[in-house]
Amino acid sequence: MKNLLQKMILATAAFFFMFNIQTVKSQDFGADVVSSYVWRGTQFGTGPHIQPWMELGSGAITGGIWGSFPTTGGDGGHELDLWVSADLGPLALTVTNYSFPGVDGTYSSGGVFDGDLEVSGSASLGPVDLTVGYFTDLEALYIEAGFPIGPVGIAVGYGSDGDGAFYAGGDSGLVNLSFSGGKDIKITDDYALPVFGSFIYNPDAESAFLVFGISF
Repeated sequence: MKNLLQKMILATAAFFFMFNIQTVKSQDFGADVVSSYVWRGTQFGTGPHIQPWMELGSGAITGGIWGSFPTTGGDGGHELDLWVSADLGPLALTVTNYSFPGVDGTYSSGGVFDGDLEVSGSASLGPVDLTVGYFTDLEALYIEAGFPIGPVGIAVGYGSDGDGAFYAGGDSGLVNLSFSGGKDIKITDDYALPVFGSFIYNPDAESAFLVFGISF
C-alpha cells in the first residue's frame, strides 16, 4: 500500500511537471561545495561534498534535480534527489524523491525513481519560515521554523520517527538548531563569490558541526 501511494504521488507530480514543460519559462543550474554534508541535524558521509543542482520552471510549477557527492569517495553520502514544487501563493507544496546511489552511480536496491518519498509544505508567517515534511514510507515527520535575528539566520527543527530510527533514533525531539550567515567576496568589479557558514547542533544526538560552503 505504501509503495502504491508513493508511485501515485510521484506519477501525479511528474504529470503536472511534464504538462507544463512545454511552456518552460526559466532554467537554472549551479553547485555548492561544502566542508561537510549536514542535513536536518545529521551528517551524511565524511569530508567535503560537491552538491550540484538543476531546475526548470513553468509558471507556478518548478522541478529539479539535486545531488551530493563526497570528494573523498567511499560508500557514504552519495545522494540524488528529484523534486517538483507548486507555488500556491501563501503555501508551497513539494514532492521529493530521495535516492542513494553507490560510488559508481548504481543502486543496490530501488533506483533513482524509486527512493524515499517526502511530501512537504512551506509557508511564511511574518518573519518566520515554516516547513513541514513527511516521509510517506518511513513515516517520519520533520517540522522546522526559521527566522532571522539581525544578520544571523536561526533554524529550529523537530523530528519524529515512525517504526525505525531516522531523525531521533526511533523517538522524537529537537534534532536541529542552526545558526547561519553568508556574505559575498568580491573577485572582480563584475563578480562576487557567495560564501556561507553554519553552526549546527543536534540536541537529541548531542552532536555539533561547523560547516563552510561556497556557491557557484
